[in-house]
Order: sequence, then structure tokens, then C-alpha cells
Amino acid sequence: MELNKMRSDLKMDNLYFRSCSVEREREVKNGECKANLQRKIIKICEHEYNVELNLSVQKSDLSISIIAEAHFKYEAETYEKEENIIKTNTVAIMFPFIRSQVTLLTTQPGMTPIVLPPINTAKYE
Repeated sequence: MELNKMRSDLKMDNLYFRSCSVEREREVKNGECKANLQRKIIKICEHEYNVELNLSVQKSDLSISIIAEAHFKYEAETYEKEENIIKTNTVAIMFPFIRSQVTLLTTQPGMTPIVLPPINTAKYE
């Protein structure tokens, strides 16, 4: 199918990392980590939103905090699904960038990089 026919009604204008921090011990051992993702949606005006995702990753010897922000516009023929699309699709669009940032931050000497799993944004509450 032609890509123009599959154009998304949701467009991300800008994504940036407002904050990225890593605190670690001298040696970081392999092991389970706990990750928590929080979402904040601010309606700027009709069909425009700022979305903030705040990710924290915790281990006994490592702590990561990332805050990413993006601006979205929703332009569609009908707007009945807008709220649901904003809640789920903005996270789906932003999360791969956050996953990548976590891996970049943890690809350091003395560490095994952390690669967060993909998420099902339809399950995000």
C-alpha cells in the first residue's frame, strides 16, 4: 500500500530529553531492574498537546531517571477517537526513543547495557 494512504493523524513536532541522569556504584552487576513509566498530557489548544514521559529505572547499584517531552498535533477527519489515540499513541511514538536513551546511558565501561523491552501501550493506564 502507498505510504501516503497510511499517513497518521497524529504528528510529533518535537521530542527532546529535558533531563537524563545516571547514578551508579563503581561496579554494576547484572541483574533485575525495576522500571516505572509515568505520563503527563497537557492540552495546549484545540488538537495540540505536550506530552511528558518520566522513566525511572532502579537497581541496587544503579539509578536512571529520564524525562522526555514532545509536542503533538492531531489532525483528522473526525475527532471522536482523539482522546484514546493521544493517551496510547503518544507513548508508543516516544517510548522507543527513551528505550534507546537508556541503552546509550548504560553502554559504559564496567556495565552490561540495559535494553528495556518493548511495551504494549494499549495496556498503559
